[in-house]
Amino acid sequence: MNKISTEELFKIAYNHLQNKNYSKSIKLFNKILTHFPENLSVLRNLLHAYAFSGDFQNAENTIKKVLKLNEKEPFAYQFYASILKNQDKIYEMINLIEEGLSKNLMNPKWRYQKELLFPVIVKDNNEIDKFRKKINNCYDQIIENSEQLNYDNDQIIQTPHYESSYNQHDNLELNVKSVKALRKIYKELSENCVVEKKENGKIKIGFISEFFTDHTIGRLFKNIIFSLNQSKFDIFVLHSKKTRSSDLFNEFIKKEKNGFLKNIRLPEKLSEKISFFKKEKFNILFYPDIGMSIEMYYLSLIRLAKHQIMSWGHPETTGSESIDFFLCSKSLVTNETSKSYSEKLLLMEHLPMIYEMPKVKQELKDAELVKKNIYSCPQTMFKFHPDFDHILAEILKKDKKGVLYLIKDTNKVYFKKLIERFKKIEFFDLDRVIFLDPLSRDNYINHLGTSSVLLDPLYFGAGNSFHESMVYGTPTITMPTKFIKSRIVNAAYIQMEIDNPPVVGNKKEYVELAIDIANKENLLEIKKYYQKKAIEKLFNTAKAGEEFNQILLNLYQ
Repeated sequence: MNKISTEELFKIAYNHLQNKNYSKSIKLFNKILTHFPENLSVLRNLLHAYAFSGDFQNAENTIKKVLKLNEKEPFAYQFYASILKNQDKIYEMINLIEEGLSKNLMNPKWRYQKELLFPVIVKDNNEIDKFRKKINNCYDQIIENSEQLNYDNDQIIQTPHYESSYNQHDNLELNVKSVKALRKIYKELSENCVVEKKENGKIKIGFISEFFTDHTIGRLFKNIIFSLNQSKFDIFVLHSKKTRSSDLFNEFIKKEKNGFLKNIRLPEKLSEKISFFKKEKFNILFYPDIGMSIEMYYLSLIRLAKHQIMSWGHPETTGSESIDFFLCSKSLVTNETSKSYSEKLLLMEHLPMIYEMPKVKQELKDAELVKKNIYSCPQTMFKFHPDFDHILAEILKKDKKGVLYLIKDTNKVYFKKLIERFKKIEFFDLDRVIFLDPLSRDNYINHLGTSSVLLDPLYFGAGNSFHESMVYGTPTITMPTKFIKSRIVNAAYIQMEIDNPPVVGNKKEYVELAIDIANKENLLEIKKYYQKKAIEKLFNTAKAGEEFNQILLNLYQ
């Protein structure tokens, strides 16, 4: 390979990288490395190709080579830390950060960041408690200190607001402390942009999310936004620069072309976002989800409108006085629920959405809906709590014909960690556990249909997937707690007016009822009953839109 051909090959590989053709890029950069194994430029680009393609193990191997050649490679430690986080290697990440800080090769935010990490797949309940205590102590430290960080200068702390919600704990106190700590360290979070509604004018409302695209949030909230009365509201949909284009996103674009709403991509810098809101002067800001996007989480901590509302896209309290209301349905709460929320609960009769019944291209025949002994928990793996492992193991132990289906994460990071956790249960028959690769939406819905019974994870249950399961009416066993995050399936059953829904009060009942349903002779009849009820009461609920309009109008009456 001569110099000219190497340069040309590098250009081709780099163009592939820029065009997101990662596999081709990786192949060519590796070919160059066989001749120039210590070329930093090639290694840097190969590193990015691996990381962006989701091959984090090879990205980790590559960045080790980069650091061996040049320990002071700009941003290498930060990049390495993110690669470890994407593999849920939290302990290795902490060690790396401590090394980087000791060598003055990482910015000051990492002193706090390493204390605020939380594993996505935990080993056991003790590990949950250990990390919660560590996080709590870090917030105390920030509150006691006078140090400030610059949000817009690469000093954003990723809080564990999202990861820490997938367990049995009440997070109100921890989240209140998180807000207090962040306000102490970022002065921008104390801004105030409140305006009063103009007399006889329309209510200016903004809907803020990174996920108004082909995503659960887009599916849950699209139609309820479209239900607003144009004569009463000026409607703005505020996206992140990260919001992906998709067919669903294009529906928002089409609505703008029809003059119904206006789409805006918010600027990246927090200071520029604040300037935008000061200029635009919204009356109401509505966050369908808070905590799923770190960018929008920080934004929600600032008082940017007179009324700020969140909802059940991520059904966890913010702990922030800047969010006034939590919109949900009466069926989602108990008498105890409000004690776990800093927000005032705004309660609708219906679940706050107008959910379209999904359509699949190749619908299942009745003969495919009557299979027995097929258990499935087709949820993202970060919802799997250690207590749930034993329920899955017990079901297979007691139903000798049972087969359990789970779905791997795309990069198989959580899958590998979960397998190791399952192996610790001696009687867990892993030979009867089938791990599916990620499915297309049509194939996913059909998988729900061919399952005998679906298993709702403990403490943080199904939402969008339950509604998809009602295309065929496959029952889901659920064990609700006082927290909204565990009550969505139960709330749907209430709205559907299901007779004797499969709602249980303890783990023993969970196992017994799951096995009972999976072995029913009249399984097809049960599924048809659930499907009929969903069509009548769960899908396309126009009255939910009417309620939504009235709740927002009531804020100004």
